[in-house]
Amino acid sequence: MLRKSIILCAMLLAIHATAGADEDKPPAEGEPSAEPAKPAKLCMRNQKLEQLAGQLAELQHIPPSPELIRKAREAGVDANPLYAKFGVTGEFDSFKTWLENLDETADAPLICGRARYAERIVLVAAVRAGSLELVGKNGIHAEVIEDFRDPYLVVRDAGGASRRISIDGGEYGATMSLPLEWRRPLFVQLVATGPSGPRPVAERWVGKMPEGAPTRRGSQSPEAWLMQLRRASGARTLRSNRLLSQEATSHAQVVCDSGKFGHDLDAEGDPEARLLKRGIEARVIGEAVARAATMRDALHAIEDSPSHRLTVTDPRFTDAGYGKAKDDKGRTCAVILLASWPRKVP
Repeated sequence: MLRKSIILCAMLLAIHATAGADEDKPPAEGEPSAEPAKPAKLCMRNQKLEQLAGQLAELQHIPPSPELIRKAREAGVDANPLYAKFGVTGEFDSFKTWLENLDETADAPLICGRARYAERIVLVAAVRAGSLELVGKNGIHAEVIEDFRDPYLVVRDAGGASRRISIDGGEYGATMSLPLEWRRPLFVQLVATGPSGPRPVAERWVGKMPEGAPTRRGSQSPEAWLMQLRRASGARTLRSNRLLSQEATSHAQVVCDSGKFGHDLDAEGDPEARLLKRGIEARVIGEAVARAATMRDALHAIEDSPSHRLTVTDPRFTDAGYGKAKDDKGRTCAVILLASWPRKVP
């Protein structure tokens, strides 16, 4: 396949959301005509996403999610989450509807890139809530948008050890040096709290990305998978808690039904508030949420994310609940809810 046959398009900027008043009213006599409202852009063009779209156009298919994310990180795309769609020339309305649906469920603005190979077109979009930029060989600059707060970094080194680092969430972000004694390559995750709760908003490798897929646990049972993961980290085995599982299942259904992704998606509130409404309180509460084609893929996504892995292997937890649901596309929404010494309250 010849690279020269790929055309990177700027037509993306012409894809707009519909905007306007509920009804058109003519101006009163003597008043100047009002200028029509400009349609809001569904996404902003991003050069790195266009490069990624060009690579996918060469492949002529969308790879599985782990491979897609890997290609994105290799291309220097740090935004999270990431989506891709294939189509053919002339399917403008299909791409527009796809972007509108993403925009409706996103908690931050979209960025996107587009490429064409013969009659096939690929569109890649990502949610831009924050950014991680390399500063020299051992520095990194972290920044989040206005609607996100309480940012911090989770850094995983080549040995698998992860560290949480608080950073300044000011207007201009924060720049920090990554110590040389931390074994490279480092996987850096920027986490911040937005409208739907805390989540990873950007990811970047410092040093050469490792080749090949990471070693993962093969169980599709969340209970067995979590037991193996915690044993490997030296944490205690957890008790399976029926009430926590009921809440985890309820939230998994909310994630699937809403199409959104997070911990605080409805009037029930965050995990602590949701459990309190069920008459449960605990010293510490944690939650991991994932959506993927299968339960195994969802568990792998949690395991591969340094911030989620820190949560589910936290030695303070004593109990766990497991929930899953299916969305209208057949994907699995998985929730693991953890608590330290939960108890019933009046």
